[in-house]
Amino acid sequence: MPVLQAINDRRAYRALDAKPVEKDILVRLVEAAHTAPSSMNNQPWRFVTVTDSEVLEKLRKTLSPGNYWALKAPAITAVVTNKSWGMTLGNRDFAPFELGMAAMAYQTQAVAEGLYVHPIAGFNADEAKKILNIADEDTLMIMLVVGYPGDSSSLNEKHLESEKGKRIRLPLEKIHTFDSFTDQIRPQPK
Repeated sequence: MPVLQAINDRRAYRALDAKPVEKDILVRLVEAAHTAPSSMNNQPWRFVTVTDSEVLEKLRKTLSPGNYWALKAPAITAVVTNKSWGMTLGNRDFAPFELGMAAMAYQTQAVAEGLYVHPIAGFNADEAKKILNIADEDTLMIMLVVGYPGDSSSLNEKHLESEKGKRIRLPLEKIHTFDSFTDQIRPQPK
C-alpha cells in the first residue's frame, strides 16, 4: 500500500468489532511507532497495549461518555511521554511533537494491517494512569483504541454520520504557504 494512501485511509472510525487483534499485529504497530524520528534519538514515547480483559474493563471505566463506542474495543494502547525524556531548546519541548510522530506511524501501520485505530483524549487520565501503573510525573497523552472494522448500528446518529460522511479537511491554501507565514494561513478566532 503506498504510504500516502495509508495515511489518507486513516480515519478515526468508531465501528469496531470485539474480535481480538493478534499479538504479533499489535507488536508490529508498536514497531512502526518505534521507527519514528526523534531528537538525539531520545525516543520520548512509551506504549502500553492493553488486551487483558480485566485490565481492559478497568480502563474502559475511565472513558468519557462520548467514547461509549470504545467499550467493545479488543485493544487500547496508552501513549505516554514526559518532557524530560526529550530534547528541550529554549521554550520548545520536543517530546510531545515526537510522540505525535510515533503515534501517526502506529496509526498508519494499523491501516496497513486492516485495522481501525482511533486516538482519544476523552478519558480520566489520572485514573487510567493508576490502572496502568504510570508515574504521576509522566503524561498519558492519548489512548489509541484499536480493533477490526465492525458493525456501525450501535453508533449514535452523530457518530454514524461522521463514520459514513465525507472527510473534511481545510484546503491546502489555508494551512500552507511558501517562504513566509501569512494571514492566509492564520487560523480564524473561534
